[in-house]
Amino acid sequence: MDATSIAERSFSPYQRFAQFYDRVMGDATAPVIHRCFEQSRRHYNLRFSSAADIGCGTGTFLLHLASLCDRLYGVDCSAEMLAQARRKLAGVNVILLQQDLRRLRLPRPVDLITCMFDTLNYLTTAAGVQAALESARENLRKGGSLVFDVITGAGEAGRTRRVRQRISLPGQMAIWHLRADGSRNRSRVEMLWRSSNEQENSNTWREVHRQRWYPLPWLCALLKRCGLQVCGVHDVMSYQPASPRTWWAHFVVRRCL
Repeated sequence: MDATSIAERSFSPYQRFAQFYDRVMGDATAPVIHRCFEQSRRHYNLRFSSAADIGCGTGTFLLHLASLCDRLYGVDCSAEMLAQARRKLAGVNVILLQQDLRRLRLPRPVDLITCMFDTLNYLTTAAGVQAALESARENLRKGGSLVFDVITGAGEAGRTRRVRQRISLPGQMAIWHLRADGSRNRSRVEMLWRSSNEQENSNTWREVHRQRWYPLPWLCALLKRCGLQVCGVHDVMSYQPASPRTWWAHFVVRRCL
């Protein structure tokens, strides 16, 4: 790929990748997210007539929630992801809002807020995570529930990993460069995409995705400071109670009365 054309065609996260997200990641991950949520819905007797999915992306989890409640909001900061959601949710009774989850303002408080697909990890400062949790609390009814998942970085301490991955789709080819830095609890994915149908220079583009990992004890303490009571923490893949080795954690918390 031509370095000059890449530099000239750089985009914000999910600005161009939005159109490929489901085929590359979302469709594969969604069944795991749905299964984990349904286990929590039964285990914690989650009851709700209104809900909001923040960081809703292309709307896959909104489709799941739509059959479970009467009033539903989908929130994302990416206009391009919301455009995908709008197409997917045609005919579904849902209101889509473009907002930063650190400054969430729903039209009305809801019984349930969800934040899935490691959305919180895209907030790379502790202050940002705290603002998002406080904002979620303010948009929940008293006694309402917040359900979210997060990458903890367990097992990555002191490790630095570099992975190169090739992605092939009809008409598109990508090289992803992943760098995971356990000493800083951070990961960085540089996506270099090229269209195979048109001229190379005008169809090469780049997105960089950065995340920060947050350990379980820190998150539990922060939730308490934000007025949110932890009901349970589980391993996303097994649904067993979370342990110090849990890399991807699923939280169920409630707004304190």
